Amino acid sequence: MTNIKERVLLIAEAKGIQKVDFFKGLELSYANFKGVQKNSALGSDAIATILSNYPDVNPEWLVIGIGEMFKSEHGEFDGVAITLPSKIDSHVESRTIYTALEKVINAQQATIQSQEITISALTDRIDLLEKKKSKKKKR
Repeated sequence: MTNIKERVLLIAEAKGIQKVDFFKGLELSYANFKGVQKNSALGSDAIATILSNYPDVNPEWLVIGIGEMFKSEHGEFDGVAITLPSKIDSHVESRTIYTALEKVINAQQATIQSQEITISALTDRIDLLEKKKSKKKKR
């Protein structure tokens, strides 16, 4: 299964856009989608930027990897649309919406967990570098 950054790379590939140009157009750094950084979380602002620049991309596929990459020709999803109507008429609609929202929440929780791991690793690295710097100053 792909992670969200790998799915973003698949969008560029499917659209036939050079990756450097794709990320430049989104005002995102391509370096964040290569190597070790490819396994780090992608912020919600970046996701919003991608979806606003490529409205044909299925948000559910982008965020959690479910469904088709692109919306159908009619602008509809082949999967479940993640919208909240002002009034829910039936139990079936209600269950579908709650299921879709639960998937989005789970994906966001996974992103938060990934970011916490990244923050912890970076904090440890900073501490290590500060200790090394401190030892060099003492010499």
